[in-house]
Amino acid sequence: MRLCALALCAFLFSGCALFSSDDGTEPMELVEFEPGAEVEILWRTGVGSGRDGGVVKLIPALDEERVYAADAKGLVMAVSRESGERQWRRKTDDQITGGVSVNAGLLLYGTGNGEVVALSSDTGEERWRTTLSGEVISVPQTDGDVVAAQTMDGKLHALSAESGESQWNYESPPPVLTLRGTASPVIDGSSIIAGFASGKVMQFNKSNGLVEWEHRVALPEGRSEIERMVDVDASPVVQGGNVYAATFQGKVAALSATNGRPRWEQSASTHQDLAIVDRSLYLSEADGRVRAFSSATGSPRWQNEQMLRRDLSGPQALGDYVVVGDFDGYLHVLNREDGEFVARDRLDRKGLSNTMITDGEVLYVLGNSGRLIALEVVSED
Repeated sequence: MRLCALALCAFLFSGCALFSSDDGTEPMELVEFEPGAEVEILWRTGVGSGRDGGVVKLIPALDEERVYAADAKGLVMAVSRESGERQWRRKTDDQITGGVSVNAGLLLYGTGNGEVVALSSDTGEERWRTTLSGEVISVPQTDGDVVAAQTMDGKLHALSAESGESQWNYESPPPVLTLRGTASPVIDGSSIIAGFASGKVMQFNKSNGLVEWEHRVALPEGRSEIERMVDVDASPVVQGGNVYAATFQGKVAALSATNGRPRWEQSASTHQDLAIVDRSLYLSEADGRVRAFSSATGSPRWQNEQMLRRDLSGPQALGDYVVVGDFDGYLHVLNREDGEFVARDRLDRKGLSNTMITDGEVLYVLGNSGRLIALEVVSED
């Protein structure tokens, strides 16, 4: 029954390109606008076959010198941040379903076979691999001491960053019906923060796995299993003493990082990562609305309803702008102050589903076809 449920969710939420009728379920047509900025491509390079049609979480990663990316068929690459020139390339036999992250000399990814793999970020040489209890459809994280990874069976695993040896694990049994995916855990000082398909966010002691606090961001409601899904698939964000978390068909909330008590909550539904900058929180709703809130109080600031049902990526903040990608490969650039369109560029005809990353000045986008693009948004003023 659970396998059928996962397959159903993969169908329901895999992309708006499935819809082609005029019955109100088709993607909204793009509107025209007066441009106020321009997308400038700095460089682009290919990273294998990209998502290869799978429901996977492939996110680029940055360190001081390189950008790292992977495709679903096991290709992992490092390129120069400045030029896009290849630094190293490793072809593995892995089905990569969650990757990549980099820290403390380790490059990490998860596989469909339930493994977490660590490579040297300098050379791509494999350091270790550890088999966990289930498929890893989230990005493992490390602080150089531990590696935290979540599996589809509802478990959080803590591993030694040096050897990959298991340190402890925690199980939160998932509901019968869940979205295909999990949030990536966050390591914050001596704690690990994770979200689960039950709608809970929990903080654990990094060393021994003891629960420090837990908070249910959303309660299941409705009569059907689909209506009752409240997965935390958006990775928690820790900033300014708060933990920000959001659920599908539930809420977005700011929780105290000390005890998990809510500072504010607002109704929301998302399965994409959040963006927080300059006291504003941005999210892409499951229906295609882009919304902005005060990160301090939760008060709504604006929403853009002109991309409904376009299967948006999570937003990313870049300077004075917020950017999102859609199922048709368009990068949409919005004014951070009011959510109005200022620029648009089609980057990948197979779509832009992956979370985008930035160093504050340059945006790095991994398209569904495997195109890795570095770009800037420049005002026309």
